[in-house]
Amino acid sequence: MNQNNIEKDLLLYRLREIENEDMRLKIEELRLGYEIGVINYDEKVQTSIKCKNNDSAMNKIETLEKKIRINEIANKRVDNILSMLEPHEKEVIKMVFIEKKSISQTANELYKNRKSIKNTITKSFERFNKIYK
Repeated sequence: MNQNNIEKDLLLYRLREIENEDMRLKIEELRLGYEIGVINYDEKVQTSIKCKNNDSAMNKIETLEKKIRINEIANKRVDNILSMLEPHEKEVIKMVFIEKKSISQTANELYKNRKSIKNTITKSFERFNKIYK
């Protein structure tokens, strides 16, 4: 895993969380729509077209659940990478890459200078690269 891949995973962390929440809402919406459809139609009257629609809804739900799990795994991998860092390094990486704060803003909030923040980032990625070669 090279630095670009790690940076990309860090930058996508928050997006995956938002995407997961949206997919959970879609699943809930599909399930509610499916339940309403089942209530409106007597089982004996249901046509094969309706059954296909229900299968389609169930397939969409299954696909969304798999996508959610893939995003959760990707974020868990990021959490694992971050767990190898010292607390101050982890905080810097989270602020710059996950929260997308500038190096200047991060330096101000942590009462450090920009050079210190850049050195912490460099040191962290060197540590990542040693482990993930």
